[in-house]
Amino acid sequence: MKLKQYIAFAALTMPLAASAQSVIDFETDATKGASVSVFDTWENSPFRTNKLNGNIKVIDNPFKVVDEITGNGNKSDKVLAFQRSRFGSSTFGARVELSDPLALTQKTKYVHVKIYTPKADKIMLFALGKRTDRADQSKDVVQVEANCISSVKANKWCDAVFAISSAPGVNIHSFLIIPDLQSTHDLDQDFAVYVDDIEVNNTSMPSIQYGVYPTSYDKTATKENNGRYTSGVNFKSSDGQQSLSTNQQSNKLVFQDLLASSLKAKAGDEITTSVNYQGGWMNAYVYLDRDNNGKFDYTLNEQGTPAEKSDVMSFSNYNNKNSKGEAKIGNDRNTTSLPNFTIPSDLKPGFYRLRYKVDWDCIDPAGNTSDGNTITHNSGAIIDTRLNVHGEKVNIWRGEHTEGTNGEMLTTDGKNFEKHEIAFGKDYTVKFKPGDGFKVGKIFLRHGYNLEKEDSLVNETPQYTDVILPAYMVKDNTLTIPAEYIDGDVRITPTFVSIKGESTEKYALNFDKSLLIDREPGKERSLNSLSFNTTTHPNAQKILPTNKKLVYQDFTNRSIYVKRGDVITTNIDYTPNKNAYMHPYLYVDLDGDGVFNTAVNANGTPAFDGEMLSYAFYNNKNSNGAAAGENPSSCFDKTNSMPQFKIPAGLPTGKYRARFKLDWSDPDPAGRYNKGGNDIHKNGGYVVDFNFNVVDEYPTVKLDVQTTNGSIVGADNTGMPETHLLGSPISVMAFGAADNYNATEIVVRHGKNLDGEAVVDGKTQWKEESVELINGACTIPAEMVDGDVRLSATFEDAGAEYKLAFGDEFNTANFTQPNETHWSRSGWAHPTWKRFTAQTKAGQEKTGWIEDGKLVLRCVKNEFADEKRGDNGNKLEMISGAIESANKVTFTYGKVEGRLKTTAHSGNFPAFWMMPNESTYGGWPSSGEIDIFEQINNENTSYHTIHSHWANGAADGGLGNSGKPQKSGTSATTTGEYHVYGLEWTEDILKWFVDGKQVFSYAKSTTQDDLDKLQWPFDKPFYLILNQSVGNGGWASNPDLNFTYETKFDWVRVYQKANGDLTGINNASATSSFDFYVSAGKVRLVAAKQTLATIYDLSGRKVFSQTIQGNVDVRLPQGIYVINGKKVVIP
Repeated sequence: MKLKQYIAFAALTMPLAASAQSVIDFETDATKGASVSVFDTWENSPFRTNKLNGNIKVIDNPFKVVDEITGNGNKSDKVLAFQRSRFGSSTFGARVELSDPLALTQKTKYVHVKIYTPKADKIMLFALGKRTDRADQSKDVVQVEANCISSVKANKWCDAVFAISSAPGVNIHSFLIIPDLQSTHDLDQDFAVYVDDIEVNNTSMPSIQYGVYPTSYDKTATKENNGRYTSGVNFKSSDGQQSLSTNQQSNKLVFQDLLASSLKAKAGDEITTSVNYQGGWMNAYVYLDRDNNGKFDYTLNEQGTPAEKSDVMSFSNYNNKNSKGEAKIGNDRNTTSLPNFTIPSDLKPGFYRLRYKVDWDCIDPAGNTSDGNTITHNSGAIIDTRLNVHGEKVNIWRGEHTEGTNGEMLTTDGKNFEKHEIAFGKDYTVKFKPGDGFKVGKIFLRHGYNLEKEDSLVNETPQYTDVILPAYMVKDNTLTIPAEYIDGDVRITPTFVSIKGESTEKYALNFDKSLLIDREPGKERSLNSLSFNTTTHPNAQKILPTNKKLVYQDFTNRSIYVKRGDVITTNIDYTPNKNAYMHPYLYVDLDGDGVFNTAVNANGTPAFDGEMLSYAFYNNKNSNGAAAGENPSSCFDKTNSMPQFKIPAGLPTGKYRARFKLDWSDPDPAGRYNKGGNDIHKNGGYVVDFNFNVVDEYPTVKLDVQTTNGSIVGADNTGMPETHLLGSPISVMAFGAADNYNATEIVVRHGKNLDGEAVVDGKTQWKEESVELINGACTIPAEMVDGDVRLSATFEDAGAEYKLAFGDEFNTANFTQPNETHWSRSGWAHPTWKRFTAQTKAGQEKTGWIEDGKLVLRCVKNEFADEKRGDNGNKLEMISGAIESANKVTFTYGKVEGRLKTTAHSGNFPAFWMMPNESTYGGWPSSGEIDIFEQINNENTSYHTIHSHWANGAADGGLGNSGKPQKSGTSATTTGEYHVYGLEWTEDILKWFVDGKQVFSYAKSTTQDDLDKLQWPFDKPFYLILNQSVGNGGWASNPDLNFTYETKFDWVRVYQKANGDLTGINNASATSSFDFYVSAGKVRLVAAKQTLATIYDLSGRKVFSQTIQGNVDVRLPQGIYVINGKKVVIP
């Protein structure tokens, strides 16, 4: 069927010549071309000098065969046969003369030739013809030489494809098909070649493909648009939420092979799924080969829904319908939203081929081939993976091995291990009992389905996987098989190895632990710090030697936390940092035997059971197997760096002794000492013993930040996480809201129950200490990170021009709504950010609330029938949270700051921004827009932009002056961390700040003509907007309907100059329902309705925090305090 569709399309789009003939198929005199003959481009060929005639004729098709899986082949009755002669040159072949000449152009066309040949070597096509400006030129001149760009297999009908183009003025009169562009000197006999169905069209896609699960293009084909890509898929079954990621953005391949991965479900499960696609006007499709026959049946009913036994599971749009039969008309066709589907209930346990396709309006699982809408041109994707259809239980049994006879394998209760059932997808523990003089060696594990078969593949879909587990996965003769290996039946085969001759000394050193560095004056060397970065945690974990004169540094009481599978980067701060002529080595005792095994493979990489996981130089290689020079001196510059290494994926949790060694060209973990020179202490070397603590989850503590008139951010103007690694120092910096707001220290409260009493029942709950700020920065030491941490700073006003005019700390009671005095919920409208805004009370409560002193805004899948579009009344797909201060808090000029964090995900589109309270200069964008912060998708980038009639392009209602001056800037930020985004707005300039650092500015023009064209509409009152929206496939990707998009706002503050220059702010604070009165030794708090009242002393310590209503007296010692952001003096 696919082949017939292809030919019909090709005939319509690009006829071969000017006549009605569209395919030379050799079936009739009218469709076999003008003539056929053999031809050789070698002028002295015996076929050119008439010494030989050659054999060529139309015959009955001798190979009417069709591939069982793909249905491809050639059922034609007639084909052209010719004899490839050993007496011809390498360019000998069959010439087919066209009935009418073909005029070439610069636009590439594709010649398709069905060919059957016993040799699938280099096949070419020569286009023979003449130029129109050369009347006397022969029609046999080679005008184009084209290589075959498709795959041709021997002894199969294949579609050989050739790309041809030329400058105008060339007419092609015949095609020369060259089946074997090789020297004939080694050709000892002739062979027959068969040709059929020659046509020209606009597609490079071959009409015939072999193998299972074909695609309509070569699997090495790349997409054409770098800005459009599919980053992964999401899948939810009874096994929970799952996802797979692709590298299409970087590798650009249309076909993404994820067969090494799988998704899990049970027969009968309802599936919720989506694709993460960056781009627009594309659709999504899901196919499941339910009978594992190597192809996808994509039959549909007359209604356009999948047929009963179809392999089509779900699609977002095809022929103006989705797989549920729901209409998709007009812009609604621009969707990748996949309807839910059900796994067929009759599927037996096993792995099944699962295909996701991102394409335009094409149900064919191989991909769209239509002119102008090919899947490659549209930058779509085909993602092949496996679906693991499983039951509740799987079987496990012991396998046999020649080295497995010297020990027993037992169940956890000590019984002999017999074949039995265990739970699917759960860790499973077995025990071993080695014989006397033996220990457990490596373990062979086969897991999946059909384990007794030698071939794991069913139509190239893997059914089981073989892995070898190293001995270090066994602790105390106990092995816990990770759940990822219990993905089907399991066969476990242990080995037992002799322990004779093993060393009994644990973690040996070749020198005494009191050995000191012995260097000449002026040539001192020292290890200043050693730190480790892991792929699963953003912060480095550092070890700081206290006595740098000691060669041996004992940090065995210190743990570096890692996860299984982590890639570790080792950072070495060593003096001198150049020309040190020293080499770093890193060892980890994985099997806990007290010895660091230094075995490496021939290529230099760590051996299967090797424990020297990283090194810079050994046998002229490093631990990556890369050449490291011919002698140790060539690696002198590697002192401060070493190759990354990986924590083994199956390593049991717990502590593992590790050793870092800085030495001279010696892999011995005990150190180079008394070995005839270059002793470790003479060279300024070190041995540092510590632990890697393998954990399932990092032990983290909560990190809270509280400030007045300033901010605390990460070191070097970076963000701050919501949690921090236990026992790891915290480097921060502090800056005031404006000049002359100063802080000298950070108060650190650490422990537990930080809002409670310091001592409860005689037990200390938390401590409070101060860390001095030096040049605005400090490091909170590791010993203070022993529990939850609160960092507080009060920035004293030392004559600052800017004063706090409005602030919302979002400190009301949990799950309350934002203060209605300041904020309103945004209404529904067509713009992207407003198209899902919740309008009902239930929807608004689900998409926005106060929690733990933060405003939480979300965008989620809509579950409320009353949440509808404002124009046609259709139910919204999602609902989003957005608040604004229009007509409540408006102002002209000042400094605006907000502390917030967002969650990266495809389709994410939050914002912190400002709009004019009145459309003084006209509708959007004429009266302006100021985007303090925007972020999209998974990007670690924040955007800072203005919109105006002057700057916007014509499509957005503007004059297109986006670079006069630049209207938008960006900065690198880490999503998932809190950042402080700021804007300073004056009469003539806008300045953007991120974490205290200026990142962008936009200035008012000094040219009146520019101003007359609304270059600077930023001189009227604006209001604030805080929102969590999602993209629509344009700038930000289409949303993932099954993801919870979330942005948290810690606080928003507006400062204005005290002299009142052009302030237009609505003094919301003065009209609030909260007030207070000060008297000697106490303050009376007054609240008309429930209000969170918070009091800090000048050290930043919270002395009172309670939701009140009515009058509450709080006794306080004499001093200066900050009550809900306002400074007061208690006499």
